[in-house]
Amino acid sequence: MIDFHTHPVMIKELVEKDTALAAAVRDVWGLLFPPQPLEIFIRELDEAGVDKAVLLPVDCSTAHGCRIPDNETVADLATKNDRFIGFASVDPNLGDAETILERAIVHLGLKGLKLDPALQRFDPRDREKAFPLYRMCAELDIPLLMHMGMSWAPRGRADMAQPLFLEEAVQAFPDVNFVIPHFGWPWVGEVLMLALKYGNVYLDTSVVFARTPREALNSVIERQIGIAVLEGSLPGQVLFGSNYPRQDIRRAVRGIKSLDFSTGFMDALCSGNAARLLKLEGRS
Repeated sequence: MIDFHTHPVMIKELVEKDTALAAAVRDVWGLLFPPQPLEIFIRELDEAGVDKAVLLPVDCSTAHGCRIPDNETVADLATKNDRFIGFASVDPNLGDAETILERAIVHLGLKGLKLDPALQRFDPRDREKAFPLYRMCAELDIPLLMHMGMSWAPRGRADMAQPLFLEEAVQAFPDVNFVIPHFGWPWVGEVLMLALKYGNVYLDTSVVFARTPREALNSVIERQIGIAVLEGSLPGQVLFGSNYPRQDIRRAVRGIKSLDFSTGFMDALCSGNAARLLKLEGRS
């Protein structure tokens, strides 16, 4: 099982070494509970039955003066533990954003790009800032996970993360696989439309707005979208994501397993689609 959506932001060993990271997690990201040892993260993966986890940073250098965490930290975690698959994050507002991304992929060995318009304060339609990064993703042949929808971060701006803002890029870069997390909630209909229309749009299940993952997933998948729609029209475009540590991975797994998906669709959702996107197929 692959968790396509985790954030290495509440790891005790990291925040103890970097007080700036601890402050950013609290003030920008909005998480207030105590950090936990890395071992706890790994144990949670074990108990949830998750084999690999994608680690997502966010570079908020110009908007908030921080990186949560930086690409080097993510690369180090992924190098030391092959269960982790590290993505890069680059601030589109930086003049050398393309160079930073290329270095992160080519030299640090990271496997994709994470962008968050709500926190990074950029317009996904910006042809001068955003489009060069999309173009670089095409050249490097890496997936792009783009936060869309509600931002729980206290400094996040949801008005900059409306899913339809992404359609122009999806059309312009058909070779780039765009992953929209959280089903873009509350704009679920718009996100569903994009995925139905464009084969290079993927959705991850890391929706967080109700008391439990089970309740949120039931509301979005069973009531708003419909299991038949996902199984019939998007069997290859849905990925499991927990949004750890905002959401307990074990509860997220229980939530997705509570839905009445077929065995084949569950296999694709929980591992097959992500393995294809990350080019893990055929590896031991």
